[in-house]
Amino acid sequence: MELKRNKNCSDGYAWIDYLSLQFTQNVISETLRMANIVNAIWRKAIKDVDIKGYLIPKDWCVVASLTSVHLDGMNYEKPFEFDPWRWEKIEAGTRNNCFTPFGGGQRLCPGIELSRLELSIFLHHLVTTYRWVAEKDEIIYFPTVKMKRKLPISVTNLNH
Repeated sequence: MELKRNKNCSDGYAWIDYLSLQFTQNVISETLRMANIVNAIWRKAIKDVDIKGYLIPKDWCVVASLTSVHLDGMNYEKPFEFDPWRWEKIEAGTRNNCFTPFGGGQRLCPGIELSRLELSIFLHHLVTTYRWVAEKDEIIYFPTVKMKRKLPISVTNLNH
């Protein structure tokens, strides 16, 4: 709301405005941690691989479950609770190998900043222009993350 109050109607938003929305980034990170659209990735071993004493033979397929890493109590305290404040303690982004909604290493999504920017703009306008009430719903994590009742909400415009 402070950012919106500081802007005139004709002023556009600048990159510095995006960077100032730190809590919005925390909300985005927490949402992606709990409900990443890509819940697993498949890889095929092109040679025998030894990982901590476990042999993955050549030509075997491996599934890496991103959801299980994001919801593991060893990686995140109270992992099933939505807590955007946790990201004030965790360095959100590329150096946390337990947070992989955009992949990692050589396969890091090149659109990571664009998608975060788009989400930030959308969320900024949503929370500064509208109010909503969500009906009780339940998260389903398998086979993909979705809401059981599709998260029905009632939306009202703050300007009316």
